[in-house]
Amino acid sequence: MEERIVEFQVQMMHIEAKFLTPCVLVLLFGQIYATDDALTPRDNLQMANADQRCHLANLFLHSLADNDGVAEPIDVKPLRGFTQSYAAFLDYHMAGFHLEATASPRESCMLDDVSGTSSAIMVDPDDSREMEIFVQSKQREKIGSLKRERYVLNVTRLSGRETMLEDVHVPGAYFVPGWAPHIRRFTVYLNLEEDLVRFQILKLDNGQSLKMVAELQEVDTESHGERRLQVPTMPHTSSQMREVQHMTSTLMTTLDVGHRRVVQIQVTSAGGSDLHNYYFTVRRPPCSSDRRFFDGQSRVCTDICNEGFYGSTTTGRCTRCIDHNCAICQGQECSLCFDGYELQKGTCVQKDSGTAVVAMTEIESGVSSYTQKHQMLVLGAATGLLVTCFACVLSAFCFGTGLKRPPRKTALLEDVDGSDDYESPRG
Repeated sequence: MEERIVEFQVQMMHIEAKFLTPCVLVLLFGQIYATDDALTPRDNLQMANADQRCHLANLFLHSLADNDGVAEPIDVKPLRGFTQSYAAFLDYHMAGFHLEATASPRESCMLDDVSGTSSAIMVDPDDSREMEIFVQSKQREKIGSLKRERYVLNVTRLSGRETMLEDVHVPGAYFVPGWAPHIRRFTVYLNLEEDLVRFQILKLDNGQSLKMVAELQEVDTESHGERRLQVPTMPHTSSQMREVQHMTSTLMTTLDVGHRRVVQIQVTSAGGSDLHNYYFTVRRPPCSSDRRFFDGQSRVCTDICNEGFYGSTTTGRCTRCIDHNCAICQGQECSLCFDGYELQKGTCVQKDSGTAVVAMTEIESGVSSYTQKHQMLVLGAATGLLVTCFACVLSAFCFGTGLKRPPRKTALLEDVDGSDDYESPRG
């Protein structure tokens, strides 16, 4: 489908609305529509003509109801350059639609020859239906001279293989080149004061799934002198509160000043068979050399960070001290505490509580040493008891199996004592 889009792009403006192909409509959402807002019964009311000529008051589509009786709205948009011509796209999972329309002024005008308004209109995937809606006066005595107003509606059902997005917007940034669904690589220039990179994405099909992969940020060496355009930070949403077919999805990442990051947004088609990627190189300008640290609270560059923060040369921003009671620090080293605190051994503690803290620290140290000593004693006693028990068991086992000591050799002693040849030594 995407190949057919490029093929018909040049021809689109020379073809009548009734012959517009679904592919051309898919490519040029923002170019062929007179407005980016979808039409609903509440906001599609046309202004009455001064001569009270009959016209179409509103045009509203909704999908077939599901098992729970819920019907989804379908956006209807006028075609730019074609009068009284409209287009709508069904999501892949929508098998058909219902149409509602009203003629105005109601007391003198009516709809005529609206095919299928009373029943569901079915559409196959990657197919379209063209409908004609006629509005005419209720006065039938002059039927021969009545002029009917003709409106054309082209309804297309997506194929389920689309991987294009309808729109991508980043608040506080601008794209180069400008956004177009068929372009896959962009450079996004982010305003200096924007810490978050918020991709606000409008899907072409609600069934599409999105996945964002953000590469590691790196220092941006490109000069930003020619691209310091500040883009107003405004939400990319309609101010009207109404039902719409597609809601905005938001994916976010961060970017430090003077850095760039490549963000990949992966789009999987509603049918799950196709996958394609968009690539965005997001660049954020650095702070000037005389104000080289970015203050995230005030969202401006500064040369001296506020109390409780220090300028990090790694990130180029004011970073909070590790000790939240520290007023002036450099990394992990605190040199001055806030009022009511004093610096002791590199830590900010409440005044008049330093001695108690030291005493408590010594007590905790003594308790820890005492506990370790008693643990060693208990372990030694347990070991001795275990050895004793083992010796007893071994002894009992030996006597139980009949093992005895060998008899003492007393005969030798008796022979010696009772020998007649023994003579005591002489004096």
